[in-house]
Amino acid sequence: MIRLSRENLAIDLGPANTIICRGDEGVVLDQPTAAAVQTATGRILHNGVAVGRLAQALRDRTPSEVSIAYPLAHGKVADPALCQAMMRQFLAKSQARRSFLGPRVVCTVPSGATMVERAALVAAIRGAGAASVGLILRSVAAAIGGGSPVLEATAACVCEIGSTQTDIAATCLGEVLAERRLPIGGVTLDQAIVDTIRADFNLRIGRSQAETIRLEYGAAFPRDEELAIEIHGSDGITGAPRTAQITTQQLREAIQKPLAEIASGIRELMQPLAAELAGDLAQQGVLLCGGISLTPGIASYFSQTTGVPCRVASMPREAAALGAAIVAGDSDRWRGILL
Repeated sequence: MIRLSRENLAIDLGPANTIICRGDEGVVLDQPTAAAVQTATGRILHNGVAVGRLAQALRDRTPSEVSIAYPLAHGKVADPALCQAMMRQFLAKSQARRSFLGPRVVCTVPSGATMVERAALVAAIRGAGAASVGLILRSVAAAIGGGSPVLEATAACVCEIGSTQTDIAATCLGEVLAERRLPIGGVTLDQAIVDTIRADFNLRIGRSQAETIRLEYGAAFPRDEELAIEIHGSDGITGAPRTAQITTQQLREAIQKPLAEIASGIRELMQPLAAELAGDLAQQGVLLCGGISLTPGIASYFSQTTGVPCRVASMPREAAALGAAIVAGDSDRWRGILL
């Protein structure tokens, strides 16, 4: 059946993953921000549908004339045409029924995005079929989705740690008091593991292997029982296959280096705020969102290193999309939040 009414969609479009919520139904799409393309032409395979999980599944089994492309880089639209084509498929998958009318969209945008970068994002989503596109800071959307009192007369702080960037913001009465962007994310943590293994064991591993190790064994705070992990790589001198063992303590120390920079960013954001607002933040604490917030012990680590209580949102990966969905569902109430 073809509908004659518009749907509200909320999009958290990140460099690694795209999460879309529909109305008040919650997450309806969670897929990699990727497309499988013909290297020579740049066209998406399978008549334009090889995006998301299908593209990712082809990553390790594609012939040389096919490549996996990522239309976003560092939160910015790097390939407008590819982004538009990918989003056309994602929007089609996310709508409940076919409709003559495009959906109303609220999409997250990272801190520090320029007007030109914001316009490119809006153009890509409009070109994909959206009737209208409103933008909201990803950190603010995450705060709303995580339950922070963004509209109340009390200061709240959120730290959203994504794949390539961390967005930190303090809000009060619907206003952004301060915001900070750090070029640190999951990719940074994985590279820290790669560098540590190279430095300590003269062993080379890939970043995807480092990510697997981090997801399975990584922790930001000491474990009850430390483990030894066998890793496989190539010798840094001969290139021959070799194994080594890294402990979970060494792994923790590796990822704590970039995490320490995030802790510094949180402290620096809070320092210039008025005393009464800083008091609110000390009492309310910091809400941690983004996929990296699922790292075991991360709330304890940041609580210790920032001096304020930190907690992880109930659905940290989805918090920004869920917050954008709340805004999309009541645009009059949240109008002042939109950019």
